[in-house]
Amino acid sequence: MRKVLNLFVFTFCIIAALAQNTILWSVRKAGSERTSYVLGTLHQMGNSFVDEKPKIKELLLKSDLAIFESVEDKNEKIIRVMLNRTDDFSYREFLAKEDVDFLEKLSIDWKVPLSKQKPSELLLKLRQEYVKMNCGTIKSADTTDHMDDYLLSIARKNTIQVQGLESFADQFDAISSINGEDFSWDKAKDAVHQWVNNFQDDKSRKKICAVVESYLKMRLDYQFEAKCAENDEVLTKRNEKWMPLITEFIQQNNSVIVIVGLYHLYGECGIISRLREAGFIVSPVKLK
Repeated sequence: MRKVLNLFVFTFCIIAALAQNTILWSVRKAGSERTSYVLGTLHQMGNSFVDEKPKIKELLLKSDLAIFESVEDKNEKIIRVMLNRTDDFSYREFLAKEDVDFLEKLSIDWKVPLSKQKPSELLLKLRQEYVKMNCGTIKSADTTDHMDDYLLSIARKNTIQVQGLESFADQFDAISSINGEDFSWDKAKDAVHQWVNNFQDDKSRKKICAVVESYLKMRLDYQFEAKCAENDEVLTKRNEKWMPLITEFIQQNNSVIVIVGLYHLYGECGIISRLREAGFIVSPVKLK
């Protein structure tokens, strides 16, 4: 009996582990034939990742509605807002000269120069650039370097109705809230220095790229039982604002695909957990 029980527990653990090895989930109500989907994206991912997984495009093209974090041309709007700022070179007063020299060389082709960026924006930009340059998310033949934007372009090209969950201004505010409004160059200098070291020293690459590696291999642990930080403006608060819209759109359409950043699916405040709380049956969909 004990051997049978141990075998059952072992088998259950294997099934539970495999059940999370996906970035795609189906959503439906009990007794309903309507099926929608949730896709967790890694923003700094080239188009080849999507092209190699035809199931994603297939479900997108079959959807009545594709929901994204935002459907505005947010990048251009954000760039315009930042470029309209007065040049501020105060970062040179607080950052080490070696760090300033490295950053000014690294950013020479950026659309927004360092003098127009705030500390929290620079740290986010450095992480994005590092991932694209060092974590294998962009292949040489890729024509786009943003997964969500690529999927949005496919939807629009095929006249799939699209809907955004927030405006570019909302996203801009979320970025600003990451470190707080009083996050100065003096407070940011250590974090900036660490990122400069990351670019110059390969020791941290494995750690920084761990999420990308897990995503590419689809070895994910969504930690559905994990508590979420109540005051987290980037994930928890945005998920709270999104959920009424997501559930409404799913209930009003035959098939919806929700396309949001991977981390919005994590934890007990994540979209997967919240949909289950709302009475939906949410199941993993294999892509491999």
